[in-house]
Amino acid sequence: MAAPSDTLKYFHEEPALLETVTPDGNPDARRRDDRPEPPRTLSDLRDSPFDTNDVYRGYLAGTNHADDAVGLTTLRAPDAYVAPLLDAVGRSWWGRVTTQGTAESLAPDTARRVLRTPSHATLLVSADAPVAAERMTAVAGRAPRRAAGALQSLLEDAHVVFFPEPAHDGHDWGFFSPVPVRDRLVAAFRSAPAEKTRRFVLPYQKARSESKFYFDTWQLTDSPLPSYIEEV
Repeated sequence: MAAPSDTLKYFHEEPALLETVTPDGNPDARRRDDRPEPPRTLSDLRDSPFDTNDVYRGYLAGTNHADDAVGLTTLRAPDAYVAPLLDAVGRSWWGRVTTQGTAESLAPDTARRVLRTPSHATLLVSADAPVAAERMTAVAGRAPRRAAGALQSLLEDAHVVFFPEPAHDGHDWGFFSPVPVRDRLVAAFRSAPAEKTRRFVLPYQKARSESKFYFDTWQLTDSPLPSYIEEV
């Protein structure tokens, strides 16, 4: 019997709201230092509020059902998301911040590899021109909602800012842009057929529970999909 198809899920919030949140939970309190934040979680990304209409965010997750592995980077056909991302949001310049805190420019082929395996990156940036290292390092290693001001500053120069997010196996990608991304990325999905992969698009606000976030595990075989989930 053929192995089940992998699934890719694209959660979008356009526009999003951005509220600065400090470790003690007080949005108005200042941070006492610049130490990196603890690792981000799916609930952080789903539940964190934003207070501007100029930020657009997405989250790409995936499941390799054949190997029972959870995480976008576990997909058997990485170009189910890498090629569409490069087509929809890629620009002439790419940069990353490494796990050692060093900002560096990347060749396009290296950016492609980082999208497939981000284990040595804490931030990935796509832009029309080189972005200052200090703008990237001010955001890297911190949850977006805890680096709101620095993220807003970075988005003045960047087209898309990607955050690698730990998954059960491998990584997912969260990202932010100063301009809408959904329509372009969905069009890129449609123009690039994906082998062994089913791709779904749905709003962030519809994924506020584990069962809804992992609908590809619970709902694909048991019942028809809700109307807010679009397969592309």
